[in-house]
Amino acid sequence: MIDKVSFRAFVAATEDEVRVREALAVFVPLDRITKVAAEGHFGNEITILEAALRKKEAATFFAILREQLPAEDLQKLRREIPDRLVGESHLHIRLDKQAAYKGMLRLTDSKDALDTTALIKTFPARREAALKIINELI
Repeated sequence: MIDKVSFRAFVAATEDEVRVREALAVFVPLDRITKVAAEGHFGNEITILEAALRKKEAATFFAILREQLPAEDLQKLRREIPDRLVGESHLHIRLDKQAAYKGMLRLTDSKDALDTTALIKTFPARREAALKIINELI
């Protein structure tokens, strides 16, 4: 079962925070997005936006992925599931921030992304069980 899906997006000083919030709002209501101020390596201002979905809402995230990711991205995601599963329970996905703002879902390898982590709960915690759950959801 999916316990939680967490989202994180970095907003550089040159970006419009409202647009990044709107990109996150594809998955999470705007009022549930939190903001943390940070400083970059060179002293530049960075804003970190974070949000999370729990239980049923988290399962809905996977339905959105199945329905809206282009076929080639969905196939790539399915192939890479074992590599994207860290440890026994954390699935990592990077979604294109600019595409999400435009209402489209795309996978990306870029650092300029909506970093998404799904926590897969199994008891006892086993990688094989988590892989099975993810493969059924995607």
